[in-house]
Amino acid sequence: MPFIMCYTNLSKDKIPQDFVEWISELVSDVLDKPMERITTTVMPDMMMMRMSTSDPTMIVQIHAIDRFDAERNPSYTEKLNKAIHEKLNMPANRVVFQYFPVDKTMVGLGL
Repeated sequence: MPFIMCYTNLSKDKIPQDFVEWISELVSDVLDKPMERITTTVMPDMMMMRMSTSDPTMIVQIHAIDRFDAERNPSYTEKLNKAIHEKLNMPANRVVFQYFPVDKTMVGLGL
């Protein structure tokens, strides 16, 4: 059920064609969640600033059931940040991760 939202000031033409699938697979692996349960949105061309500059930056929000806590989150951040740096050549301090724990009763899925 994870929902992934990536907000970035990178222009669409600077994001690899396979990025949506790639980040979905990455989060699936890192969080140990089935790929078919993941919903991903990537929003390029955003007006954004981080650390007093408009240099390339990204906010990655991940909403998931039973995955986030103080013990596991640093490991997720390390793995996700390393992979995004390699994929987009974005410095680690330009990517922010927000983890949102979701109660399973707060998600409705059409079957």
